[in-house]
Amino acid sequence: MIELNDVCFDYSKNSYPGRPVLEGVDLSVKRGEYLGVVGDNGSGKTTLAKLLNGLLLPTRGSVVVNGIATRDRERRFAIRRSVGIVFQNPDAQAIGETVEEDIVFGLENISVPKSEIDRRIDRYLGLFGIEDLRHRNIGLLSGGQKQLVNIAAVMAMEPECIVFDESLSMMDPRNRANALEKLSWLARGGTSVILITHDHDDLARCDRVIAISEGRITSQRLPECEEIDYREPASGVTLPPLSGSKIEVRNVSHTYDHGSEWAVPALNDIDLTIRAGEVFGVIGGIGSGKSTLASLIAGLDTPTSGSITIAGIPPQPGKNVGILFQHPEDFFFEKTVREDMAFGLKAMGASDDVVESRIRDAMGAVGLKMQFLEEPSSRLSSGEQRLVSFASVIAMGPECIVLDEPTAGLDRRSRRKVLEVVKGLAGRKIVVYISHRARDILEVSERIAVLENGNLAFDDAKAEYPDWTQEQMREGCEWAQE
Repeated sequence: MIELNDVCFDYSKNSYPGRPVLEGVDLSVKRGEYLGVVGDNGSGKTTLAKLLNGLLLPTRGSVVVNGIATRDRERRFAIRRSVGIVFQNPDAQAIGETVEEDIVFGLENISVPKSEIDRRIDRYLGLFGIEDLRHRNIGLLSGGQKQLVNIAAVMAMEPECIVFDESLSMMDPRNRANALEKLSWLARGGTSVILITHDHDDLARCDRVIAISEGRITSQRLPECEEIDYREPASGVTLPPLSGSKIEVRNVSHTYDHGSEWAVPALNDIDLTIRAGEVFGVIGGIGSGKSTLASLIAGLDTPTSGSITIAGIPPQPGKNVGILFQHPEDFFFEKTVREDMAFGLKAMGASDDVVESRIRDAMGAVGLKMQFLEEPSSRLSSGEQRLVSFASVIAMGPECIVLDEPTAGLDRRSRRKVLEVVKGLAGRKIVVYISHRARDILEVSERIAVLENGNLAFDDAKAEYPDWTQEQMREGCEWAQE
């Protein structure tokens, strides 16, 4: 169905020097094949995805879909009708205001009859158990819910091939497992499925797996996991003495668009105390309220009721609290990584010497090469952008750091580095670590809170969490299992 012959892709050498490119890629994807694609951040995976339906054109070589070259401008719509892509960042693909409008837009764009549109919406939302989201405002959904909607929207267009580019990264284990089952179902029904992922556990049902390294296909099988020694503590970040601050969340409830027709309850009467120097983990399924809590603690929104204080005063973004978002790419606006990282520090009045020192310390702490500093942030892979954003938060030196799904989209090496940096911050900063990955939370956190449908279901020491989880499993709650 898809043929790549000696494909090379390179960005402008003047604006994007030294970046990995695709070079000499030969690949054939058969109809109904379930192909897995793995590779480190920046290896060329997303570039490959965009080449498959003509979003990018090869610098050299050819990409042919059903006998049509992607260079054929007049027939490119047919190619994009045949090959759909679901990207990692669901906000980048959202079109409509509501879930229904978003799906309808794509279906009308390919001239699906009105009598058929309703059936497809019901069918594909039903596959993922999200029928109740049909009339919801997309902007008020959680990251995981948005990813499910995006997958349903592309599946509803019923292309011959669907490329999933880290598009399950924000889902809790239960929804991720269900989504993977649906991908396998697609392949069994004759749809070609290309799954790009950092999680090797996702690849169990694939017919074939290829690995990409620095723009080249290096293996036609699942690579062995590299054994890496991460026992040395994180270093390179100069931190001020612990201040004795604590976060107090008192009777916090929050409703989005309170009082309007779009009103969506997100948190209900949350009461927490997060102590000085503590890494505090927050776990929950999609739509449980994790990102809402992150936003409130970071001072980016005000609770509908209740209060949040850090060391007795409200959160002050960029001063006493910093946050790493799920989609850091939305917050890059300068020409280079160095300028993006320096912006906040300069706004604080830091001297040039201090700015440079903090930037380099923070880059080293998260394991990024200094050569990235001169590159455009927009051209980095999503995983590299996440690491740059983490470094930017560290460089600002706030008392509290809120990390909202900090390892989403990272390869195994980078994810391990982030976890080691977080552990290195313990005792020096308050870290609120929010994730659906229970294993990461258990590794770095001292205390854990669990959110379920906006309610606080658990708040205790890490040692108590496994027994509580087992009890929940016996009662039929499986979202926390990995």
